[in-house]
Amino acid sequence: MKRYSSVIALLLLACTLQASTASFTTKRLKGMAEYLSLNGLDTLKSGSYETYSYKGHPLVIRVNKWGEIEHIGLKLFSSELRELFPSPAYDFLERYLLERNASPTDTEEGTKMQWDKVYFSVGSPATALKIDTTADYSDNYYELKVYRVAWSINGETILQMTFDMDYQLMSGCTEIELETNFMRTLSRFETSEIYRQRNFRFPEKEKEFIKKGDFFISPFIRNDQYYTKKKGEWELVRSTKRPTHSVANIMLDANPNDSIHLKVIMDQYGYKKDTLMSTYRQFIQLCIKEGCIPYYGIKEKGDDAYSSTVFLVNRQGGYLHMLSAIIPISVIDKPEETTIVGKLYAYIPLFNVSDKILNPQNYQSIKK
Repeated sequence: MKRYSSVIALLLLACTLQASTASFTTKRLKGMAEYLSLNGLDTLKSGSYETYSYKGHPLVIRVNKWGEIEHIGLKLFSSELRELFPSPAYDFLERYLLERNASPTDTEEGTKMQWDKVYFSVGSPATALKIDTTADYSDNYYELKVYRVAWSINGETILQMTFDMDYQLMSGCTEIELETNFMRTLSRFETSEIYRQRNFRFPEKEKEFIKKGDFFISPFIRNDQYYTKKKGEWELVRSTKRPTHSVANIMLDANPNDSIHLKVIMDQYGYKKDTLMSTYRQFIQLCIKEGCIPYYGIKEKGDDAYSSTVFLVNRQGGYLHMLSAIIPISVIDKPEETTIVGKLYAYIPLFNVSDKILNPQNYQSIKK
């Protein structure tokens, strides 16, 4: 009996060691790999895998381009649904429902999950083990606040859940881990040309045009774009004669000049600071990839620089990134010589409204 127990202990230790040699994007995923005894994770290349299972239900494991495990969960959503209707809720639901079924209840994480603000109005976590990608899925969300999701089979709702749009809950990370992960991702983020089809028509007889966007918090924090016609062609305003419009265009552009440097000072939770040299193109494109919509507001205009804020609002994730920046006017005509210095507050929760949101009265109208 002692020999048998020793063999079992060695096997469990071997599984733990194999899981620990793999790299993970979050501590939570590493813990899951260990208690689920997922062998061979360290051999997986970049891509998505469905060769693992839990109690007969297929799992999906996704590895990023750096060889890190970035997702472990029950297979509940098809790749087609994910591509057509992207949502941060998919990874959360697949991971969380697996955790609620498999996480040991005598661990700290297992105990904490019992207090999560996740409510089951129909079914229970165990119901998820009866669901596959053929079930009808629906989600409704109150923007920046709460999700209500449901699965139906043959017209009957078998599982319905409600949860706050709390990104710490949805990501499975603490505020500190989210901030650390953002800086790590920004440091290695590869930019590309983001193509966006214009869904508007320019006026035929005018030479100036403002593509109206919307605003966030205040009418002075907007994402309008300013166009001018040159030699019969419309282009975004870039002129030192119109600095305010030009700077606004640059800070909201998904494809800014990639030579504009950005010194990011992360004002971290717990009164700590981290500094990173990046480019503004890396920063804005990373935020857009996350699902954020940019807004821009001016606080103060100087002769050589503007004190401004860029708000990156994720309406499906329930948070915003806020970059409070000093933007030299040289960003217009000398981008390669320009460094924007910005203090970043990342993953500010909006589902319960944060005190970090600035007083909108401090902002000014964007004029020429």
